[in-house]
Amino acid sequence: MAPEPASAYHRQMESSAEIRERWRYLRDLLTEQLERFQSGALQLHSHDLNISPDVIIRLKREIRDFDQMIARSEARDS
Repeated sequence: MAPEPASAYHRQMESSAEIRERWRYLRDLLTEQLERFQSGALQLHSHDLNISPDVIIRLKREIRDFDQMIARSEARDS
């Protein structure tokens, strides 16, 4: 089977705007789930694996850091 030409490959790639839109959706979904977990509205059963509050705090910090990285990239591209 012959490989697709490079131009066909690039047409299938997502644009920066599409990637940002997908990230924002996933970020909001994850943040909502973490908040529900912290409040007790959501419970995880993980075969005795301890999910500490520190892990949730770290995940939220990583989300904020990634958002800042995206914002810096967008500012550079503008």
